[in-house]
Amino acid sequence: MRLRFNAVKTDNYFAYKPVLICAAILLLLGGCAMTQPYGNFIQNPSPAFSQYGKVMADDVTDQIGRLYPAASTQFAVQHPASDPFGQALIDNLRMQGYAVQETVKQDNPLLAVVLSQKIDEADEYAQQTTQAEAKPSLALRYIIDRSDDLYHVSILIEDLKLTRAFVVHSGQIEPAGLWVRRLREN
Repeated sequence: MRLRFNAVKTDNYFAYKPVLICAAILLLLGGCAMTQPYGNFIQNPSPAFSQYGKVMADDVTDQIGRLYPAASTQFAVQHPASDPFGQALIDNLRMQGYAVQETVKQDNPLLAVVLSQKIDEADEYAQQTTQAEAKPSLALRYIIDRSDDLYHVSILIEDLKLTRAFVVHSGQIEPAGLWVRRLREN
């Protein structure tokens, strides 16, 4: 005797299909919207990190100076640079003759309004005084992290990625190797 089971087909499949498609689209869009975090990722930095950040920023500025001409290159920092390394890097670049546009964390709405007004005034002044064609700013980002006494610095300028390791010896930080330079793949 052979038993035969007939499966009952339901229309639930068609009810779940739009839900599955929407979920897949949302996952894809969420992946596109996520950006890699940039900035300083050193947790619980030592008191000497301010000095280390300055030394690393000096070295980064020297390397950028070898690749990009000062006085004709503009950088736009793509994230807030409020750590010792970021502030030293921005100061060094400006002292070397680079124009640097900072990203400011807008926690205070009143500050955002004041900054917006100042930026509008500066834009108006720049339009009046500049007759030459404006060059676009190069996107600048950095990542700093640490493992034991080894610090890792990555600088991303548009599609160029510069990476170097630094090591602490006798309370001083120094390069642990050469700069690694590569073009990022999108």
